[in-house]
Amino acid sequence: MELVKNWIIQIAYISILSVIFEFMIPSSNLKRYVKVVIGLIIMITIINPVLNFLKGGFNINNAVISSSYNLESFDVNTASKEANKQRDILIGKEFKKRLCEQIKSRISSKINASNIDINLDIIDDINDKNFGKINNLYIKLTNPTGKKGDDDKKIENVSVKITNSSNEKIDLNDIKNDISTFYNVPLKNITIKEN
Repeated sequence: MELVKNWIIQIAYISILSVIFEFMIPSSNLKRYVKVVIGLIIMITIINPVLNFLKGGFNINNAVISSSYNLESFDVNTASKEANKQRDILIGKEFKKRLCEQIKSRISSKINASNIDINLDIIDDINDKNFGKINNLYIKLTNPTGKKGDDDKKIENVSVKITNSSNEKIDLNDIKNDISTFYNVPLKNITIKEN
C-alpha cells in the first residue's frame, strides 16, 4: 500500500514540475521537443514500478516480513506488559520478605527468643499509593527468655548449661508498642503469641 502511495506522489510531483517547466520555456520550435521529453519522463515514471515488478524487484517476502514484524511487535508489547506485572509481583514479595526480616531483627534486639515467626498482611500492589502498609501482623515467639542488655556477652570455649536464668518478665506490650510506633500499625492489628 505504501508503494502505491509513493508511486502516485512521484507521478504528481513530476507532472507539476513538467507544467512549471513548460511555462518557463518560450514559444518556439524547442517547446515541441521539451513536451516530448517531459511526456517520456512521465511515462517512465508510470511504467518503472511495473518493470521492477516484472524483473522481480518486488519481493513478496518483504511484505510478509513487514506484516510479521507488526505481529512480533504486538507480541513484544504483550510480553512487556506481562513482564511488568511479574516484576511488580516480585517486588511486592521481596518487600514483604525484607520487612519480615527487619521486624525479626527489631524484636531480636529487644528480647532473647529461640525462634521468631512473622506473618504479615501488607498492601503489596506496587501501584497503590499505600504500597507496603501493614494491615495485620502476627508474631510468634518461641522460648522467649527475657530482655537483652548490654551485659550479654558470648564467651567461647566455655560450656555452661543455663536453664531460664533470666527472671525478667517479658512485657509483650513494649514490643507491640515499639512495632506499632515504628511501622505505623494500629495496636489492634498486632498479635503476639508466646510458646
